[in-house]
Amino acid sequence: MMTLLAKEKRCEKCGATFDCGGLFGCWCRDVAIDLKTLAELRDKYADCLCPSCLHALAVLASSKS
Repeated sequence: MMTLLAKEKRCEKCGATFDCGGLFGCWCRDVAIDLKTLAELRDKYADCLCPSCLHALAVLASSKS
């Protein structure tokens, strides 16, 4: 589910709340994550992950490649 406007969300992985900037500039656009990992995340989660979880998964994925 995508949001057009900024709002508070809850991480599907850990349950933490975080701010989403929506399509007008969410922080997640700056996280470098490979396409394979991104596809796996989309299969596993229906909505966004918090900064901590997404950054940790990006680091883990980059260490495997």
